[in-house]
Amino acid sequence: MSAVPEPEAAPDAAAAGATADGEGHRRLAVGLIGTGRIARTGHLPAYAAADVPVAAICGRTSAGAERLAAQWSGPGRPRLYTSAVELAADPAVELIDVATRPTGRLELIRALLPAGKPLLVQKPLAYTLAEAELIVAEAEGAGVPLAVNHNLRWSPPQRLLTQWLDDGLLGDLVHLAHVHHFSEDLTAWYTDHPGYLFLDHGLHYLDMVRWYARRPVLEVTARAAFTPGQRARCPLSYTIMLKFDGPLVASLTLHNATCSQGAWASNLWVNGTRGDAHLTYDSAGLMLPDHEPAVVQPPGEWVPDGIAGAYTAFVDALARGTRPPHEGRDHLRSLALAEAAWESSRHDGAWMPVPAVTGSSVAAATLASADAAHVPAISSAVGTTPKGRL
Repeated sequence: MSAVPEPEAAPDAAAAGATADGEGHRRLAVGLIGTGRIARTGHLPAYAAADVPVAAICGRTSAGAERLAAQWSGPGRPRLYTSAVELAADPAVELIDVATRPTGRLELIRALLPAGKPLLVQKPLAYTLAEAELIVAEAEGAGVPLAVNHNLRWSPPQRLLTQWLDDGLLGDLVHLAHVHHFSEDLTAWYTDHPGYLFLDHGLHYLDMVRWYARRPVLEVTARAAFTPGQRARCPLSYTIMLKFDGPLVASLTLHNATCSQGAWASNLWVNGTRGDAHLTYDSAGLMLPDHEPAVVQPPGEWVPDGIAGAYTAFVDALARGTRPPHEGRDHLRSLALAEAAWESSRHDGAWMPVPAVTGSSVAAATLASADAAHVPAISSAVGTTPKGRL
């Protein structure tokens, strides 16, 4: 038996030199709106380590903006704002990163559109598909490029799997299974939302499966449960099954209330007609007939490398004049799936149709060109963040 051919891993930060996007495109200076946990532990470290300039930071209070700016270790010093409109008008800001809570996004983005600057927005765009559709339609009407920060797509193991699929190593997919264990049994603004497990945390994994399936999900069934005595106001466990047109079978299980961090784990099995793949938090395994199994541990982590990848893919698309793979309209398809799954869970697992989203979709057609395989692995420069969600 011969060894499975291993793909090139992403270069480390030193080898990557001065180019963050791998294609020689100039970095766009970021105006960061939001000073919460996601901005603090994900966005700011990713930009600093990848040498992406942060020109401005906007917080609800000047104290919040000052605290976040004090953590900035990249070049220069960001200007501070408490007005998102004023940040958008700053001539040094070339791309606006919206890292606020989903509530109130429509009003915020409406206020940002007149500036005409590209928008990279945390997922979900909104807690309802209807509001998210309005956001996308208004951005398109204003001619403002909008991408959604589906950063799991650019986690180092996910980038390898994307490469294997693009190379045809797995053949036609027939089975996908994702099992994730984490713990968010806490009282917070996000776990207070009854649909959090589906519309926010679980949206990562539903988007991931749709990203790899490269075909529409027709129907979904889901069951969800509360853990006895839990503090969170949302369900903390789900099991989901997806229906496609064809032989592909896909399932997802998330238990978000483990008793200890030792139980945190992520496992994704992807099985095709020619080969199999297995992904964890930090590894990607490829199993092919007549080859020895290969397990690759690429440098980097989901956070912050995935965030750098989402930024890079957006900047690359802007430079090429193409639609980014995580454009707003593609996000609507993942949010439509999540909303249908949540609805199914509230109707005893009844099969629910997934609403069709019209308009352009570039994800399936551009995985190879938009894959940020050359984004430098930057976790070693900024340390690690607890795994699980962002």
